[in-house]
Amino acid sequence: MKFLYTKFTLTLLLLTAFCPAVFAQLALTGRIVDPTNAQPIAGASVLITGTQRGTTADDKGEFSLSANEGDQLQFSAIGYQTLTVGVKATTRSLTIELDPSNTDLNEVIVSGYSAPQTIQRTAGAVGLITSRDIQRTNGLHLQNYVNLIPGVKVEMRTIAAGNRIVIRGYGNQTNFNGVGYKAYLNDIPLTDADGTTFLDDIDFTTLSRVEVLKGPASSAYGNAIGGVVNLYTERAPIGKTSISQQVLAGSYGLFRTNTSLKTGSDNTSLNINYGHQKYDGFRVHGGSTKDFLSITSDTYMSAKRSMSVFVGYTNSYDLLAGEIDSVAILEQPESSDPAYVSNNASIKTESARAGISHNYQFTDRFANKTTIFVGGQVIDQPFAAGVNKTNKFKFGGRSVFTYSNDASPLRPTVSIGGEFLKNFNYAKGYGLSNGILGALRSDLEIQAMQYSVFAQAALQIAPKLTLSAGAGLNYVEYGITDMRAATTTPAYVNVSGYKRFKPILAPRAALAYQATNNVSFYASASQGYSAPGTNQVVVAQTGVVNYDLRPELGTSYEIGSKGSFLNKTLTYEIAYFTMMVSDKLVPQGFAATSTVPAYSITTNAGKVQHNGLELAVQYAYRPAAGAVSLIRPFVSYTYNDFYYKDYKSDNNSDAKTVDYTGKKESGIAPNLLNAGVDIEVRPGFYLNGTMMYVDKMPINLPNNHFAPAYTLVNGKLGYRSALGTHLNLDVYVGSDNMLSSTYSSLVFLNLANPANNRPLAYNPSPKITFYSGAMLKYIF
Repeated sequence: MKFLYTKFTLTLLLLTAFCPAVFAQLALTGRIVDPTNAQPIAGASVLITGTQRGTTADDKGEFSLSANEGDQLQFSAIGYQTLTVGVKATTRSLTIELDPSNTDLNEVIVSGYSAPQTIQRTAGAVGLITSRDIQRTNGLHLQNYVNLIPGVKVEMRTIAAGNRIVIRGYGNQTNFNGVGYKAYLNDIPLTDADGTTFLDDIDFTTLSRVEVLKGPASSAYGNAIGGVVNLYTERAPIGKTSISQQVLAGSYGLFRTNTSLKTGSDNTSLNINYGHQKYDGFRVHGGSTKDFLSITSDTYMSAKRSMSVFVGYTNSYDLLAGEIDSVAILEQPESSDPAYVSNNASIKTESARAGISHNYQFTDRFANKTTIFVGGQVIDQPFAAGVNKTNKFKFGGRSVFTYSNDASPLRPTVSIGGEFLKNFNYAKGYGLSNGILGALRSDLEIQAMQYSVFAQAALQIAPKLTLSAGAGLNYVEYGITDMRAATTTPAYVNVSGYKRFKPILAPRAALAYQATNNVSFYASASQGYSAPGTNQVVVAQTGVVNYDLRPELGTSYEIGSKGSFLNKTLTYEIAYFTMMVSDKLVPQGFAATSTVPAYSITTNAGKVQHNGLELAVQYAYRPAAGAVSLIRPFVSYTYNDFYYKDYKSDNNSDAKTVDYTGKKESGIAPNLLNAGVDIEVRPGFYLNGTMMYVDKMPINLPNNHFAPAYTLVNGKLGYRSALGTHLNLDVYVGSDNMLSSTYSSLVFLNLANPANNRPLAYNPSPKITFYSGAMLKYIF
């Protein structure tokens, strides 16, 4: 008996010693934020899994609760994906980042015009693509998911390169790269100081989010008459460490791998990704090889300070097959231009960029976000009649101070900031025939500089009515030094010079009416501008400098509404805009001669009227029980009525001048329709289907040549699931262009016609393609 008593006493003492460690509760505090802008997600819920205990984040996104070591905390918010985080013995303070879902996007916080706020409360049209939207595709092609946004169209010159983004008709003013909009990657400007945007060194597979502000944004972003595109890369989940390997293979020799290491503590995260991609190509001489390395880091030093770092490196080599005419695209779409093949036309790019963003919340009402960056590119580009070699170095920064006071009856929000960009471009051009290097044609040192200051303010002038207004003062200047003239024949014209465009003040004003908690209306008036690029100012082939070129100016008026019904399962967005653009820049192509390669001259040709309607609707049905967990049909529609108004072939007003007034604007399809459905089944299976229709469009100024309409149907079937506590698996198969439609994603516009009256304008895209892939992730 004494032995039993002694054993019981020892056991009780041991339990007493260990119970405090096992059952002691931890007092946790934390903050729930949007990962791309560090803004608090007010009202987010925190639930201890398997219990009824939890709490709700306050207006600052902050929360506190007691939990045990080993508990699983579930974080959720309307418009965002649910995240589960385990509680460790060392956990005391957490910063939780929630990624947006692709349902009820009106509740997601975006960059906006003055200060970050939800889409529904942004007085303007905003398109948002989330990681779930990107996962509906193989992730390689920006056009497969960004084109779902009404009013936006991504075009590709080749199967893997030559991306340009067209927003409300802007972005296709030149046949290479994009103009008329600004693009950013993790807040780092991708657009050069001369207004051109080069996207071929971006690894689209690492993106987790794309935001598009549609319409003039020069009042806050500078040279951006078409709008702004904000790209964001994946972040590592806070509090988790994982390593993943993804492999993708498909038609035309497609092979892609992604190797990722993601690690996160309670308040820091690091994502390192290496990607390798290879295509044999759909067309003769259309292959591609790319290597990407990216590093993304987020650190939350305190509740007031956070910092993000991005470093990226790209080495890519894309062969160019050249343009073919309207007969060849029907009969031999895989063919290429012999001149491109003989010169081994291609774009070889080596690129690096690094940037750091710092957020500081001085007080509850006053904050600052500052981004600085540096980058460089080396581009070697042989083409049909020559070769261009370009070295670029660029740097700059952006800083915005914001003030908001929700306690005041007027709820004022004020932002003041500035942005600075500068490029040093060293560009040489040589003759090239059958792969044999010829004489030096151009040797230019170009310095382009763009800077702006801006201010925006918003006041709630009535309980449901908010007035916002702002303006930006924008500067663009170019310095050009011709290094060739001193060593060439006297007939050569020196193109050295300096051009400083007249500063442009671009205002914006808007009214937003919050009719109910779920429905809002807005109206806005704004101005924007797009300065000519240096390649438009200088025509190196002929020794001409277009010093008389003026920036395009646009004045836009827009009305719209956003909202949701049926307990936020049905959401919509509708916008109508009208914009007059004056001093429209138009390039005119001239065929090569025995002494001069093909070239184009840009002129300010007149005015263009843009009228458009954009509509997006989606419904998310989530059954509480049963095999199916989600059915999400969606549709988006764009109507464009764009036509020339007081528009001429040049500004010479002589016998050769042609008046195109009343003609439809080239390169713009009047109707675009996108529709699709997502189905998810609780065991882990999923099905994604998309249909995209593009109407026929004129491709030259007289409107006597049209690119035919086409329809694309894409689909993806997969299975994703957790294999125990440490492994996640995603396997899938898919197909693009399942109807084998004949089409050219990117069409060269306004080219001079050869003798057969068939312009070499088309860059054919592949017929039906297939792919399959798998991703295996190990979570430590």
